Amino acid sequence: MLKLFYSPGACSLVTHIALEGAGAKFEPVRVMLAEGEHLKPDYLSINPHARVPALATDRGVITENIAILNYVADRFGATGSVPRGDAHESARCNELLGWFASTVHISFAQVWRAGRFTDEASVHPVIVEGGRRNLEQQFGEIERCCGAGWLAGASYSAADSYALTFFRWGKRIGMDMTPYPNWAALAEQLMVEPAVQRALGREGLRADEFRPG
Repeated sequence: MLKLFYSPGACSLVTHIALEGAGAKFEPVRVMLAEGEHLKPDYLSINPHARVPALATDRGVITENIAILNYVADRFGATGSVPRGDAHESARCNELLGWFASTVHISFAQVWRAGRFTDEASVHPVIVEGGRRNLEQQFGEIERCCGAGWLAGASYSAADSYALTFFRWGKRIGMDMTPYPNWAALAEQLMVEPAVQRALGREGLRADEFRPG
């Protein structure tokens, strides 16, 4: 059986939703980032990079969202991961996942974990402010991507789940999310999906955390 290592509300939510959407049999294992469980030897033996998600399979552990999501797509071929059967939709989803993970996620890291970028505490406020400026620009780009249906095809994909996760994060860092009605509408549309509701319920996340107000 697959085993998903996740932390509530982290980017592992994207993989959590994909597994639920695939109807996969998996054991969910909670790793509390806020309590430093990802830094303990037991978890470092699973993922030395101390990140979630990690997916244990019968052939070893897979880390990094993009890799796991493509594994889920190849193994199950179900809605919620990366589209299969249409090369353009698959490429579009991976394009967005790559940008989300390598750019938008990093801007959030600047705000939350400036110490990752330098040990010099005196410049941490500059890093945080830079992250917020980056996010304002990136949020505008996400908003422009929304409004024409799902982000990467005829059905929801991991790109939509990642955007949903970022919407909540924006609220958590005190960003005003009301200027992004298309993005908010995408989040509402996604939250009616049964797989999303199951994942949110298991992680203890409320629907209002993904709404502008």
